[in-house]
Amino acid sequence: MGVPSSHISLRINEEDLMLLDAKIGQLGARNRSDVVRLAIQEYLRGQPKLPDMDTVKIALGRRDKMHLDMLYELEGTSKEQAALEGLKLYIKQANARSMETLQLKKALDESRALTIKSEDYQQ
Repeated sequence: MGVPSSHISLRINEEDLMLLDAKIGQLGARNRSDVVRLAIQEYLRGQPKLPDMDTVKIALGRRDKMHLDMLYELEGTSKEQAALEGLKLYIKQANARSMETLQLKKALDESRALTIKSEDYQQ
């Protein structure tokens, strides 16, 4: 005997209905109701744990998915952990590039300030 459930009505436009129908047969979905239930579960489980947090969804190609699956088998690193570590690394590198650019700009501004202006070079 299954878990009790409630029946609800849902209005959906024709384009979204075609997209929904295209998902039937994937991930064990046997009908429209299964697809909607799976979508609701994914949406609710994908929500941040705290109000100040955010969620990022990343579409993975076959090769990346395969590599991440292997990483999980070998090291126990989940896709979410790998994505978060990659994002942190990207932010760290981007900040370093920004700091480098700011330091170069500051050095250039200081050098320009020390340059003696000559009427010969003014236009």
